[in-house]
Amino acid sequence: MESDMQVGHYVVLGTMHVRCATAEQLSEWAGWPAVDQPLAVSITPCGWFLPTRVPGRGDPLPAELHAILAFGRRHGCAYVLLDCDGPQSSALPVFPW
Repeated sequence: MESDMQVGHYVVLGTMHVRCATAEQLSEWAGWPAVDQPLAVSITPCGWFLPTRVPGRGDPLPAELHAILAFGRRHGCAYVLLDCDGPQSSALPVFPW
């Protein structure tokens, strides 16, 4: 691998760990310019890709996002992929869709 290439780690979690309203927010934020997003969000065909770093802005995030990002950090991951086919973790709340 080239010496200037960065390699990262991410964890995949199911979208059942976010509320429907939060899912709608993530999709909305993904369409905003990056500087306006309260949390950097990249939309995927089946969910969202989120950095686990603590957001620097003062915008409040839904509580379950704080828990998901902290889960990723605890597992040494720079990113969380929330995917509709992803696994469920007993360490996180589950919400009905």
